[in-house]
Amino acid sequence: MINSVCLLGSAAGRNAGDAALISGIMEAIDLRLTRRLLYRVPTLFPRFVEQTYRHNRVEAINVMPWTGSLKLLGWPTYRAVTQSDLSLVFDAVLFDRSLFNPMFNFLSSLYFLLPAAKKAGRRVGLYNCGVGPITTDLGAKMLKKVCDSCDFITVREEGSAEVLRRIGVPENRFLVTADAALNAPGISDGEIESIYRTIGLKPNQEILAININKYLNTWSEQSGMKLDVNGFLDLMAAAINQLCRKVPVPLLLVSTYHGDIELTAELRKRLQVTQPVAAIDNRQYDHYQIKGVLSKVSMLFAMRLHAMILASSSGTPIAGLAYQPKVQHYFDQLGIADSCTDFQQFSSERIHRFLLANWERRQATRAILADRIPQLQQKAMIAADCVAELDAGRN
Repeated sequence: MINSVCLLGSAAGRNAGDAALISGIMEAIDLRLTRRLLYRVPTLFPRFVEQTYRHNRVEAINVMPWTGSLKLLGWPTYRAVTQSDLSLVFDAVLFDRSLFNPMFNFLSSLYFLLPAAKKAGRRVGLYNCGVGPITTDLGAKMLKKVCDSCDFITVREEGSAEVLRRIGVPENRFLVTADAALNAPGISDGEIESIYRTIGLKPNQEILAININKYLNTWSEQSGMKLDVNGFLDLMAAAINQLCRKVPVPLLLVSTYHGDIELTAELRKRLQVTQPVAAIDNRQYDHYQIKGVLSKVSMLFAMRLHAMILASSSGTPIAGLAYQPKVQHYFDQLGIADSCTDFQQFSSERIHRFLLANWERRQATRAILADRIPQLQQKAMIAADCVAELDAGRN
């Protein structure tokens, strides 16, 4: 019987997407096992874990340097995985960039931790992970060893499955599911209305929400354009300003990562619109609240994957600007591939036309999501079914 689970991934509290993944996993597993398990969560910020998941049974594992840790690599996490009945790797942490920097790369740490858990007689799984990119032979070898240690493997989209096939993981060893954050809970309508009053908007009016991403180096390489931060912000602001002359609705700027807040504030300074402009971020509001707020907007135009997932899982139409392949993969899963674009031939006019087209078809997108989101939410639950199989001793 499984009574305790160690969750291995990003849990620092700076990213609302990571926080939504953790809550989605705990909700799904507790639902399937019909009891509340103890979840051990290695984190740089124990107080964040204890406060955010206070409705669950959690034990925050402090992995700050003075505990003998380099993020996951250290004695606190080793003790957690060897003491827990099951360890689950989540999030998009299986890549080989900066492979031997444990402060950035999780794969090298998991290469040692997961076999240690197995040696201690514990169970291990990959829970709806994003996998890749893997660009080196050593990275492929380490990932293969991680996968060989697992009792089950689920990945969140076909792109991750392709990486596993390429490194030699047999087809019958993994399942393609969906993102765990699809099942993250939200908040009540009363709480949503209270937040809207605070930010000066009304939840029953047409609102366009916008989310941007600070990782400009990722997309500048794709586009072939040498845009600096100011160039990016100028083009984005010009596109939004042009749209707002045709679509005069209030704007809501949404930051789901601490590092995006300053960039979003700079975008706001460049907007020249007559309608109200409000902002929320995950320093002031947690992922439950952000999901609730996004459930009431008319459309979200976003760069961050989990901003899109928090919105679309509530049925809100989304349009995406893909800074990594995982963003396009999500739109492919939803069956709205044309609602995602990239940075090729990036210009304000192109983004304006893209935004306008998506705004005009937002009701059609909403209808597609009403059909597709419940299917993906059920698909995301497959990983919890795998945990239930282990719990019942059938795996």
